Formats: sequence, C-alpha cells, structure tokens
Amino acid sequence: MEDQLAYSVAVVGAGPAGLFAASELAKKGIRVTLFNRDIKPGGLAEYGVYPQKYRLREGFRTQFEHILESNLIDYYGNVLVHQDGDLTLDDIRSMGFHAILVTVGAQGTKWLGLPGS
Repeated sequence: MEDQLAYSVAVVGAGPAGLFAASELAKKGIRVTLFNRDIKPGGLAEYGVYPQKYRLREGFRTQFEHILESNLIDYYGNVLVHQDGDLTLDDIRSMGFHAILVTVGAQGTKWLGLPGS
C-alpha cells in the first residue's frame, strides 16, 4: 500500500465542513491545504453567529484553532477561488494535489420572491 503521507488534498472553504474534513484527512496522515475566501476560518459559524453569543463563538474558535494546529494542515485565508479570483480550480489542479474538496456554502442571502418572505 502506498504511504498516505505522499497524499495531498486541497480544501476550498474553511467553514465547519471544510475544517472538519481537513481534520479527518490530517488524522489519516494526509497533507491538507485549506484555501478560504475570508481571513478567518469558520464560515457561517464565525460570521453568522449573533455577536451576543460570546461563549458559543469562543467555543467554535477554540475548536477551529485546535484543528489548524496540525502540522499537516496549511491555511491560506483571504484567497478567493473563482474564475475571476486569486486562484481558479484549474490553478489548484495544476498544483499537483491528489484531490480537491470544495466545501463552500451559500455566498449570499437567497430570496424566495414570495410576499412577506
């Protein structure tokens, strides 16, 4: 069996799903590079939690910091992966990763267009 340390995965998006995936991959000895649009990791858990929820937000931040402490995880924030962004998926493919996992969520409010929505 091929040595898992030889594997590398790019994860686009560092919200809860991307961070959890990175953590699980790193536990298996796989090198992970996280590319995140925002400076801070956490996605909706960081930017969407009510400001008054100090304990909840700090709990999330502690978990995220613990995940990013892994020597097998590299984090790059403030990187927009988009056709007109800092990197495209083709750019990431050309970097030689064995896999790319896209874990981005909703990038804006979605409206139903119904009265009273």
